[in-house]
Formats: sequence, C-alpha cells, structure tokens
Amino acid sequence: MARWPQLRPDVAFDLCLDHGRCVGIRLPTDEAILDESLPAEERAFASTLTAVRRRTWLGGRAALREALLRAGIDAPAVLADDRGAPRLPSGICGSISHKETLAVALVTVAASSPSARIGIDVELNARPGPDIASRVLTDEERMEVDALDSALRDGEVLLRFSAKEALYKALDPFVRRYVAFKEVSVRPKVGGSCEVRLHLAAAEGRFYAEVRWMRWEDFFLTTAMVSR
Repeated sequence: MARWPQLRPDVAFDLCLDHGRCVGIRLPTDEAILDESLPAEERAFASTLTAVRRRTWLGGRAALREALLRAGIDAPAVLADDRGAPRLPSGICGSISHKETLAVALVTVAASSPSARIGIDVELNARPGPDIASRVLTDEERMEVDALDSALRDGEVLLRFSAKEALYKALDPFVRRYVAFKEVSVRPKVGGSCEVRLHLAAAEGRFYAEVRWMRWEDFFLTTAMVSR
C-alpha cells in the first residue's frame, strides 16, 4: 500500500488500494476553500444545494478531482448521472463518500478490468450510535454480531453497514435499482478482506463481488469491486 506526497494542505490521505486510487479530504468550515478548486460547472451546481448538502458535495468533488489528478487522469467537470453517481469519462470509474469532517473518493481506469465497477464508503466509528442491526443485517449476520462482546458489537455492525454501502454503489450500474440491505451478506475478516454473498434475483445475473476495509483514525474506510 503506497503513499504519495500531499499536494493540498487539506489532503488527509492518498492511498493506492486494491480497488483504485483513494484520496481523503478534510472538510474545512469555510466551504470557499473547496469551491475555488473546482470547475465552474461543479461550482454552479453546488450553488443550487442547501448549505448542509453543499459543503459535503463540494468536499466529495474536491476529493474526486484530487484522486483523478494523482492517478494521472484529466477529467472535465464531474456532475451526477441519472442514478446520482459521478458521471465520469468513458473508461474511468469512480465513487465518493463523505461525513461531516471528511470526504473520500476512489478512482480507477476501467480498461484494466472493463466489466468491473467500484464503490467506496466512509463511516465514523468514534462513539456508539443507534442500534441499526435489525435494519441492515440478515438474520444470520445478526446471530454472528450478537455473539460478540458488547464493546465489539457496535463496531462490527457499523463495519458491515459500511461494506454494504460500498457494495451497493458498485452494484448499481448493473442492476440500476435500490438494493436492500438484506440482499447482501458480508463477514469482515482480520486483515481487511470480507466474505461476500449476494442474494439478488436470478434474472439479474451472477456477479463476482469483493470488499476491502481498513481503519483510518476514527473512521472505517471500505471499498468494493463488482463484475459480472
């Protein structure tokens, strides 16, 4: 896992991961710092958003642009497609995720694996939140996490949630629909991999899916790759 010198002062990390080039941007309180680094079309779209949404959208696009630049990709303004994903030039795949203080982006050249698509998610694991297990885990997954010590359970639930979020982004270009949480089962493993099982309708086809995960400061960072 290689690292490159930081070119922007707000770059939190720059990683070469199994599924692509990944850049994280710390979100400043002054969104103008993010706005000034983006193409005019992206700034114009951001101006139509609510204040809360605008800041994280700008952060996501700043992370995406930085990841593209560091991967040697010169891309025009990146808006959203009809499914809400970044609309990138042909042959380039990318995905974005963000929280209040951090935005992350993952990019790769699709020519290296033409049938594959990628997804990324970032989740803050700083303190226990509401119990979402019944909403996002299958019955089998809930049995697995309920067997854990309570100090470990919350983090395990959040990590599985994050893995599914990344998977859904990678699956969406193929199925073009909302994939419910219980249509996917994941089992994180020591070392940063995951066992993945998809419970999709047979008519949608068969897919190969993999997930990688890591911790960065107080965050879980997960990436996914899906191909037919």
